[in-house]
Amino acid sequence: MTNRTNNHDTESDQRIGQDTGLLSNGDFALLGIHDFAYVRPVPNTENDSDELVYGVFTADGTHIASFENHAVADAAIRQHDMEPRAVH
Repeated sequence: MTNRTNNHDTESDQRIGQDTGLLSNGDFALLGIHDFAYVRPVPNTENDSDELVYGVFTADGTHIASFENHAVADAAIRQHDMEPRAVH
């Protein structure tokens, strides 16, 4: 009869030295950058009023556009082959 505990320990020891393929922090930050975008209210920088517009941001937080309402912002995201995501 074989000792399964010893076999398991040997396999675990072999995996410790292997590259697991985990993402670096920088790689993780770029994950989905071209696939997802989110919308949030931002101050309108085109005039001096206190009016808010809906900014569209990439997954890494880069502001790429602003729209007068949330529905148009979502439509623009989809039109550019991206998926809108909720950010809470």
